[in-house]
Amino acid sequence: MSNYITFNDAITDFQNLIRKTTFITFPILNTIEKKQNFILKCKNSLDADFDAILMQLTPTFDFSFFDRESIWKTVYQQINEKHSATPISFRLNLLFLHDLMHEYANEQFLEISNFYNTQTHFSVKSASSHTRNDSSLHLDNIFSDNLSEQNHFSNNYGAVAGGLGVGNYGIVNKSFDEEKFHAIQGHGFAAERANNLYDKLTGHKAKILGDNNAKNGADRIVDGVYIQSKYCASGSKCVNECFENNGHGKFRYMQGDKPMQIEVPSDKYDSAVQAMKEKIRRGQVDGITDPSEAENIIRKGHFTYEQAKNIAKAGTVESLSYDAINGVVTSASAFGITAIITFATSTWQGEDFDTALKVATQSGLTVGGTTFLTTVLSSQLSKAGLNNALVGSSEALVSAMGPNASATLINAFRGPGSNIYGAAAMKSAAKLLRGTAISTGISTLVLSSADITRMFQGKISGKQLFKNITSTASTAIGGSGGWLAGAAIGSAVLPVGGTIVGGVVGSVAGGTIAGNVANKVLDSFILDDAEEMLQIINAELEVYAFDYLLTKSELEIVISNLNIQLNQNSKLLMDMFASSNQHSFASKLLQPFVIDEVHTRKHITVPSNKAFFTITDMLFNHYVNNDL
Repeated sequence: MSNYITFNDAITDFQNLIRKTTFITFPILNTIEKKQNFILKCKNSLDADFDAILMQLTPTFDFSFFDRESIWKTVYQQINEKHSATPISFRLNLLFLHDLMHEYANEQFLEISNFYNTQTHFSVKSASSHTRNDSSLHLDNIFSDNLSEQNHFSNNYGAVAGGLGVGNYGIVNKSFDEEKFHAIQGHGFAAERANNLYDKLTGHKAKILGDNNAKNGADRIVDGVYIQSKYCASGSKCVNECFENNGHGKFRYMQGDKPMQIEVPSDKYDSAVQAMKEKIRRGQVDGITDPSEAENIIRKGHFTYEQAKNIAKAGTVESLSYDAINGVVTSASAFGITAIITFATSTWQGEDFDTALKVATQSGLTVGGTTFLTTVLSSQLSKAGLNNALVGSSEALVSAMGPNASATLINAFRGPGSNIYGAAAMKSAAKLLRGTAISTGISTLVLSSADITRMFQGKISGKQLFKNITSTASTAIGGSGGWLAGAAIGSAVLPVGGTIVGGVVGSVAGGTIAGNVANKVLDSFILDDAEEMLQIINAELEVYAFDYLLTKSELEIVISNLNIQLNQNSKLLMDMFASSNQHSFASKLLQPFVIDEVHTRKHITVPSNKAFFTITDMLFNHYVNNDL
């Protein structure tokens, strides 16, 4: 907490106390009495925080100036009436708590502000002092919103973390599955995934089965048809891979008494059919004697052999296209989660439907777009070798976790009945952590890209960039950690669907806590660019108040008009920060509003000398007669 001298010095910390009331949460309480007791504890804690600031102010605050208990009773009654539509048994909810504590804190601040405003004799200087107070109250939030995109999420960490958590879940699963792309026969796995994605997008019911590593099992199933993928350099080699003894034995892939379909590169289809016909003639396929059946066994893939190889590489058109399509699918889920949570919180905070929908859509698009870019970038970097570079560190971390914790973590992301343990679990957990680290890092970079650009343009400072990136990273890391922990707990409690439900809840909680803690720590030693710009505008407004003898009502109109312009031009304050003379910029910004308001004043006719003499004589006679 700061060492204050005057009330003006303490305004920011008073405002921080008011803002913090929106972050209070109910513990798990099941009776109205316990909730009422908790509310009283919150009130007493808030009173103590206000007192800690007031004790440091000069002149000393007169605590008899206001009656806290009367304020509390009045506010409680107002909030209770506001929520009267909610049944009494459900009325003491989180929204009620936030409304009550925020209004109570705000009313206290207004009383304190009135006390210190009355301590100064009425003069031009007192008008300028009032300007400082009012401009701080009315402009602070707007400045914060306009100077940094980061602050768009300042009270919405949970929605962002939830969306990123869902997005990163899809990205990490994709990364986990695609680690096989780096193997010698990685293009075969790439073809399997690409063909499966194509079938899904074209309306087929498709699913990967090959991850269970069953001997002679199918790689995937499409509309009930079991398929084994073989992407080799020639059609005959694709077919030989399906038979024992290097192509001289029996057909390996049977589903019951019928052969599975063998999916081959589209450009190898004809030669593969011919090779399969020859195998049938030789009696190598049990139950099949007609060579023409080869056309029913061989399935033409959607991609050529070279395309499959390129999908497994970084930087190719095929690879980028494949990752982009996956990104669209993943980002849709991220958009949905963020938009829904943001819409709900905006509505609970009193926004109307259209405003809440607009804010929710903007947040959803931001997080969805971030997820899309993260999907493409993380996959491309993994294919380029970043995944391999993290093997040592991820395996060291998993070794520290131990086999039991590794098994608990990785089995939360596996299907029912497919749990693994021991060395296999530790190896898979290391893969999961590598994918999480890459996706979280890239999410942070993408979300911070606008601020990085602004820093190079001179529109925000280096310390503001550091603060924004740290806050973003904390939210992303907290969300990812919360997802992993929540998914593990959720899958244990609810085997079907528990991973997703637990992951979303965990990511929202983890991201909210981490984001709030990071911002609280950073706020204690780094002043926002917004605060610096606010101080400059307050200083210039003080000059105008002195020069033009502005009244309280005139100052309020000037500030109101300035707020309107700032809302209409969100980049205006960034331009001010980038200006070589910020004081001059602020003065020019304020000047038209001040001049317009001064022009509305009633025209004054200066009294004549005779009038002054007459009044002077009258006053003189009055005082003389009274003395006598």
